Amino acid sequence: MTAYSARLTTLALLLPLAADSLADSDQPSASTSAAAPAALALNGFGTLGFARSNENGADFVFDNLQPKGAGRSHEWANDVDSRLGLQLTANLNTSLSAVLQIVSEYRWDGTYTPMVNWANLRYAITPALSVRVGRIALDSFMASDSRKIGYSNITARPPTEVYRLLVLRDADAIDATYRYSDRDFVNTVSVLYGQRTVTNTRSVNVHSTDVAGVFERFEQGPLTLHAAYQQRRVDNQNPPLGKFMSLGAAWDPGPWFASAEWVKAINFNAANLKIIRAAWYLNGGVRLGDFSPYVTLSELKPISETGQAPVGQHTYAAGVRWDVRRNVDVKFQWDHIRLNDHSFGTLQNIAPGTRPGGKVNVVSLLTDFVF
Repeated sequence: MTAYSARLTTLALLLPLAADSLADSDQPSASTSAAAPAALALNGFGTLGFARSNENGADFVFDNLQPKGAGRSHEWANDVDSRLGLQLTANLNTSLSAVLQIVSEYRWDGTYTPMVNWANLRYAITPALSVRVGRIALDSFMASDSRKIGYSNITARPPTEVYRLLVLRDADAIDATYRYSDRDFVNTVSVLYGQRTVTNTRSVNVHSTDVAGVFERFEQGPLTLHAAYQQRRVDNQNPPLGKFMSLGAAWDPGPWFASAEWVKAINFNAANLKIIRAAWYLNGGVRLGDFSPYVTLSELKPISETGQAPVGQHTYAAGVRWDVRRNVDVKFQWDHIRLNDHSFGTLQNIAPGTRPGGKVNVVSLLTDFVF
């Protein structure tokens, strides 16, 4: 365990206790004071996780900006899922609000240096129409806002095949959102334009400009539908245009739950060759008191990978979530990954001489909390 991950482990164990202490306090907070100029809310979330892979020649990682993971680098790795996050929300007046979210997780340079994921101002023009400016999360997936908040997800992590297909997950941008609601449904549509620079695991800054997207989310009772389309200009591609699209659906009446997503990404490499990949997953499970067993089937499929090794795999996963207490869960998950022929799939940090293809088994044990 590295010094950074050991530090994160200690904080992850202490923060839920501190949160309980604050919740039990009888002292009024600054946000409840009549003299306070604005309503403030501070929330936090975290995950302490351990993953083990039986593949010794490469690493299993969740985020493609993680340089190492479970397998080749560590028999048991706590860098794959562990993170801490804080979110500060300020309601400045009836129309203007601000949000700041900072997350500490294993990143491209091998550290847990905190990063600003969200930092934006929101102005409500009308109750239905609002605009934001600043660093904004892209609503590319069904779990875009909750992707890093493990407690909000039933599974140990969103399916790797789908959620790793897009590197750009937030942008320094401006967006507009229109929210229409009737008696029993809510439909939210937003459009966004901005830019963002992301550093990859080779320490190269990748600049994305003209990031544009349109996102829609429909909610009616237990049903949620989601659709997204976005494109951007990327400086390490020729031609520079990259495109991404997604469709998703979830049905959660309470006793049981099911969800599915499909995504497609179109990019070019430096040699002007088109790279097209598609991915999907199906997930379902039941709630049995404090326990929620589930299964997931997912696939990443290369459609056109001219001039480079294909990246393809499919995964059978099964797990259980145990809600130990209020705002704390424990999860166990087993992933059986089948790599396509001549492919390393989403594995990283591949040792020379490692053969592509084959099967990989990953077991994960983690706990999530919010406060």
